[in-house]
Amino acid sequence: MPLTVFTFHRVLPKIHPDAISCELFEKQIVFLKKHFEIVSPEDAEAFISGDSRARLKNLKTPCAMLSFDDGWLDNWFYATPILQKHGIRAALALSAGFLHNGEIRHEELPAIVERHNLDAEKIALSGDTRCYLRRSEVRAMHDSGAWSIQAHGTTHAKRASGISALADNNVPAFADFLKNDLDNCVREITTITGRAPTMMFWPWGQYSPRSLEIAETLGLKIQFTTRKGLIRFGDSRAVLPRVGVSPKWKKFQSNAKTFSSPWRTFLHDLFAHKERLCF
Repeated sequence: MPLTVFTFHRVLPKIHPDAISCELFEKQIVFLKKHFEIVSPEDAEAFISGDSRARLKNLKTPCAMLSFDDGWLDNWFYATPILQKHGIRAALALSAGFLHNGEIRHEELPAIVERHNLDAEKIALSGDTRCYLRRSEVRAMHDSGAWSIQAHGTTHAKRASGISALADNNVPAFADFLKNDLDNCVREITTITGRAPTMMFWPWGQYSPRSLEIAETLGLKIQFTTRKGLIRFGDSRAVLPRVGVSPKWKKFQSNAKTFSSPWRTFLHDLFAHKERLCF
């Protein structure tokens, strides 16, 4: 059966424009557990790589992997205990640019934790990165058993062109910039967890052929965009699909049902907008 990767960003105690609530997150997990076998990133990697020993190879039910993008503090505060409660191991696609040092936090001012995405980024660029994870917290997430820490690059920003900085190879010395950016992310994760990441989740799903090549040379052999779709055993595509999780319950259910079925996915692909690659 195929594998679907579901992508989250933030989880907060109450309804928020840039997050899903803890109550909704748990409701979504219960739904996914009913309709899928939720698998670890390690099992997903073996399945994608075509490993003959892959546990998922002969499963009769659709499989799902959960991933979270960026590295928000709320992932530690609120998503971690819910994942632990349900025995789920998710991938954290960590953007290393706002990592900072300090003791593990178990609470923070609501005004900080609940900052809107754009506000949090602007404030972080001026030096206040409290809305994002500390290195000690990433380590605690790794040690919790609920997370596999994977790569999302270091620079999470778009150029004036509207293209992700990690995909816009129309700028001078792009290859050197991208190699240094991804290498920094890989080194940060390896230093924190003792394990090098093997997956790359491209910001906004944007990449170029050169981006893919450079990421692979750094050991990031499994790479994801944001195009919706299914993944099959031994999938040989250079970049793989994943499904963004909607905060709207009916849309979430519809996406989950569509992308658990090869024929429904085929029909979706007939009418979906095609992804624009960045060169």
